[in-house]
Amino acid sequence: MKYIFFAIVSLLICCRKFVQVAPPVTSLVSTSVFTNNLTASAAVSGLLHQMAAPNTPFGGGENGISILLGLSSDEFALFPTTKEMLALTYTNALHSNMNSAPRLWNNLYNYIYQANAVITGLEQSDQVSTMLKQQLIGEAKFIRALCHLYLVNIYGDVPVVTTTDYRINAFVSRIAEKDVYKQIINDLLDAKALLTIEYRTPLGGITNERVRPNKAAAAALLARVYLFTEDWVKAEDLATKIINNEFGQFSLSSNFATVFTKASSEAIFQLQGTIMGANTADAGLFLLTINGGPSSSYPLTLNDALISQFDLGDLRRQNWVNSKIVGNDQFYFSYKYKLFSTPDMAPNEYPILLRLAEQYLIRAEARAKQNNLPGAISDINIIKNRAGLLPIDDTLGNSQVVGEIIKERQLELFTEYGHRWIDLKRLHYLDSVMTHVTFSKGGTWHPYSSLYPIPIDEIDANPNLVQNPGY
Repeated sequence: MKYIFFAIVSLLICCRKFVQVAPPVTSLVSTSVFTNNLTASAAVSGLLHQMAAPNTPFGGGENGISILLGLSSDEFALFPTTKEMLALTYTNALHSNMNSAPRLWNNLYNYIYQANAVITGLEQSDQVSTMLKQQLIGEAKFIRALCHLYLVNIYGDVPVVTTTDYRINAFVSRIAEKDVYKQIINDLLDAKALLTIEYRTPLGGITNERVRPNKAAAAALLARVYLFTEDWVKAEDLATKIINNEFGQFSLSSNFATVFTKASSEAIFQLQGTIMGANTADAGLFLLTINGGPSSSYPLTLNDALISQFDLGDLRRQNWVNSKIVGNDQFYFSYKYKLFSTPDMAPNEYPILLRLAEQYLIRAEARAKQNNLPGAISDINIIKNRAGLLPIDDTLGNSQVVGEIIKERQLELFTEYGHRWIDLKRLHYLDSVMTHVTFSKGGTWHPYSSLYPIPIDEIDANPNLVQNPGY
């Protein structure tokens, strides 16, 4: 099993510039990968393994979405560093040169290519059991939707890639955001229909680990997509079903120390760590207590402006923020993930991509947008109560309730996969907030910085690919 797994992983590692070359004769399009349950399941396992690796968009670290979008927004402060990409991201001064542009575009499209290969191979195979085929196709469509969702939020109009045909992929064009979202929604609807409520192992057994997408994960991500596309009714409906445990058992934990563990009761989808003897890659950068304080190698601290937003007595501030005193200076850091090394080699924390608290905030916003203020206030107060805070006044008007939701999203979801950056942009606060924030970070804000630059080698390789304005 181990040798077959790594053989499939090697097949999955496609060319970084996948739109430029034909797939090799041993590519996943080959029917040999999908001739039995074992090798077919290993194909998706290999893709999830790559996504969980350190220094990748979802695996975390310096090339992770959480750090890059957190640096772009108002979540992090950056200690003086020689790491050019981090410094340019922090001051909102990115450009398309490959030495300084984040590699999010390349990695996300690489995952999409592999998901496409899985879908194509399984649809053409009659040698994989029906139940496992449904599971694996559902997982691949979830991954494809997840990647397209981050691409459209980071780069704006982007190509939608649903094939492994290099003759098509080499000349893909950007399409309107609304059409990208149509594909994302279709993929998630398919995934939700194909996947089961139970969490599954690679070969279809039932497990307590939440490290592969299931029906709840597809529904939770779809609720987020409906929120982003302002389909308030559907966003509320799906979030309600998740909160009411129609897709499985989830609950807000009253113990803040357990929220970001692999056994978290509110985790809906996690990635299984790949670092031997370690937990999450983000913890390796965040935890200044193990790094001896900020330095050029470990330059990330939390922005004082974020710290100031927490109310006195907020349990999130007490449990999810820590500090390190160096000389006369106090540096704050994210303490959601509390462990890096694991002496017994068994990780206790997994990166969490989807969790229940977000669903309450999705429903609150969807209800407020439908002018159901009592319902929205109820959801906000559930989150505030968990944080040990007094409830908000039930006489607040719509704009005040929406303001409370934005604040709770900032304090509940900080340093988690770019929520703050995406929220500021979709709610049209980015220019007003970042004009001040970027100046305080030593840069100058330009509205075009709301979109990241497409790597220049991708532009050079594809005559139909147009760069974002300003770069």
